[in-house]
Amino acid sequence: MRIFTGPLSHAGVNVNELNALNYSAVFACVRVVAETIASLPLHVYQRLPAGKQRAPDHPLYEILHDMPNPEMTSFTFREVLQTHLMLWGNAYAEIEWDTDGYIRALWPIPPNCVQLERDGREQLQYRISLPDGTRKVLSEYQVLHIPGLSFDGIKGISPIGAARQAIGLGLAAEEFGSRFFGNGTNLGGVVKHPGKLSEVASKNLRASINETYSGLGQSHRVMLLEEGMDFEKVGIPPEDAQFLETRKFQVNEIARIFRVPPHMIGDLERATFSNIEHQSIEFVVHTIRPWLVRWEQALKWKLFLPSERRSFFAEFVVDGLLRGDTKSRYEAYAIGRQNGWLSADDIRELENMNPLPDGQGQIYLVNGNMIPVDQAKMPEPEPTAPIRSERRALDREERAIRSANRRRQIAQAHKRLFLDAVSRVVKREVQDVGRQARKLLQRRDARSFSDWLEEFYREHPEFVRRNMTPVFLAYAEEIAMEVAEEIGIEPQTEQIEEFMEAYMTTFVARYVGSSLNQLQTIIREAGEELLEAIEQRLNEWMEKRPEKVASREVNQANNAVALAMYSMGGVLNKRWITVGDDCPYCQSLDGRVIGINSPFLEAGNYQPEGADAPLMIRNAIKHPPIHRGCDCMIVAD
Repeated sequence: MRIFTGPLSHAGVNVNELNALNYSAVFACVRVVAETIASLPLHVYQRLPAGKQRAPDHPLYEILHDMPNPEMTSFTFREVLQTHLMLWGNAYAEIEWDTDGYIRALWPIPPNCVQLERDGREQLQYRISLPDGTRKVLSEYQVLHIPGLSFDGIKGISPIGAARQAIGLGLAAEEFGSRFFGNGTNLGGVVKHPGKLSEVASKNLRASINETYSGLGQSHRVMLLEEGMDFEKVGIPPEDAQFLETRKFQVNEIARIFRVPPHMIGDLERATFSNIEHQSIEFVVHTIRPWLVRWEQALKWKLFLPSERRSFFAEFVVDGLLRGDTKSRYEAYAIGRQNGWLSADDIRELENMNPLPDGQGQIYLVNGNMIPVDQAKMPEPEPTAPIRSERRALDREERAIRSANRRRQIAQAHKRLFLDAVSRVVKREVQDVGRQARKLLQRRDARSFSDWLEEFYREHPEFVRRNMTPVFLAYAEEIAMEVAEEIGIEPQTEQIEEFMEAYMTTFVARYVGSSLNQLQTIIREAGEELLEAIEQRLNEWMEKRPEKVASREVNQANNAVALAMYSMGGVLNKRWITVGDDCPYCQSLDGRVIGINSPFLEAGNYQPEGADAPLMIRNAIKHPPIHRGCDCMIVAD
């Protein structure tokens, strides 16, 4: 049993599962994972014909959820076992069975005290040798065993043993730093004396120097030399030996071993507001979730009776770890509530609130008039000019106009969602860029700021996509359904999802490219007032950009999805419809019919009759908008 010693690493440091915790990075990784898993609610559930429900009356519920034994809470018990898993790759707990066949308690067993063997019948047994001299052999049914990564599927391998060299290097670097500062003044060198010293004089001189100048408290003292003595420094400063770089790299190395995001163990060097939230979600999905699956399957196998396993199981609740901020949660609830798949009681349960009295919160609503689903009817759109009175049998033109009006209503209903999503993106962008601008440009370091922008806008697209994609997809689905009804085809869900994936790539590139181009132009042109110019532009973004982007995209995506649906449905021609008569550019295109894949306008200057100045068309226009604020539509012809 290794407690104070272990195999020697190449760095010259003994490493085992216990002294590895002396390395702060290992301690931090083990603690953050163990505490996270220990803090999650653990419930026993019963399967229902549809869904599941908690089973608080099951004998295991109190043991797993509250107190596994008389000396530990559930948090402490799970924290201990997960720590064992992180260090030894195995977690053991003795199962104390009652005389009536139910489990009375669970007692953790230190993994370094356990030896797995097979008896004469080839059955697994656990030979326990405790530090107090207690020895016993437990059968397989008496031990809850949770193995980690394994070669044989029975016993897990020790992460500390597998990463011994990396941990040894980290411990060696810490020991080097401690000894360096313990020896004090950085005077490692040679004292030269012009004469020959006796053995007594040499000892006295060495003792005097060590007493006066050695130790952290003696740092930076002036050394006085007598009798013609001379001092020659021979030590290597830690920075020359890349001491700090080694320590920094080893922290990331340990985080990589335990799959913990560096910002969760105090390394914030590469953490930004743009990626830290996503890293936290990845921590839940890719770090915590695999451990939880190991726990849940081991608990079901070892603690539940064979007759119970089809009906009962234990499961961790991770919803709390995946929750966003209050604003994001409430927006998500609003979408679920308005689209009929969340009730008030569903939402209240997610927020840890009691249900509404008398079943009031169990009613599911649909968007529109917010009435019960079984009473929902499609509301008739309010007529908008220039629509003629509808006849009983709609001809093709009237059907197209009616569809365009419905699509305008859908656009108005979704604009608020677009505005909220864009506001989150802009807010995060302004905070990150503004903070870095103040940090670097106050030092007149425009070059470093420009380099930082390039790196930031390589990461920012993922944040933009993650926030905007749900809004775009929900919007596209409603538009696609309306267009499918207009032209008499079935909605092409898979094709629309593929189309929106490509559309999102274009949108993200367009948005991020605009941001970066604006800021780089300011860097090139602002001169001495660069910081002031950057902050002014960021303030303009916060004030105006969400509305500008949302207004454009509800029309841009509306017509883009319609055009894609027309192509899928075999429509040959499309027609431009203009709302109102105030814009000469839009009015000049009203009613124009062209082929489905042909552009209404080619790139270049466009100045129709009545326009005061030419409109610069940068790319061929296949569908509206033609300019900012344009709310024209296309319909099938």
